Amino acid sequence: MGLLENLTDEALLISLRQGDVKAFDELYLRYAKKLMAFSLTFFTDQHLAEEAVQEIFVRIWERRKKLDESKSFKSYLFQAVKFYMYNHIRDRKKECCLETAAIEQIPVAQDPEATLAYQELEELALEMIGRLPKVQQEVFKLNKFKGLNSDQIALQMNLSKRTIEHHLYLASKSLRKGLLHHPSFSWLIFTGIYFL
Repeated sequence: MGLLENLTDEALLISLRQGDVKAFDELYLRYAKKLMAFSLTFFTDQHLAEEAVQEIFVRIWERRKKLDESKSFKSYLFQAVKFYMYNHIRDRKKECCLETAAIEQIPVAQDPEATLAYQELEELALEMIGRLPKVQQEVFKLNKFKGLNSDQIALQMNLSKRTIEHHLYLASKSLRKGLLHHPSFSWLIFTGIYFL
């Protein structure tokens, strides 16, 4: 265990702004898996979700001097995923490639309404996960929260890999449908359009 594990996000962000690679690594370890799980509720393609998370952390490193440690870093990360998704959809409509997405334009500053909207979505997501059928719920949690792949879950639950993948697909589809139609999501997308 390193000393950095005991530091708050705010303290790590202060170090990160000064170019501390270890502070960056600690923030990455702290949030990458959670951000990946969140990304997979929007991107069914594992590769695209991983690309979103990696791109967001690259941008954080590049923009480290502009980060505001007084704002919630966790909220910033989840907002960044939303903007990445919005940009991806927008660029697909224009038949442009993802590399042209203007992720660097993601605002660092948070306003109370955005934070509240994200908290509502997070609570809704957890509530929706709790309403999934028992096996689907267990499979989803093992994959998204524990980071286990389909083979590992199949072995642990004594089910076929195909069955596990089917449960993951159904759970993700259900969550996406519920979250995409939630008023907080629409408001955040509108805010994203405003900032871009």
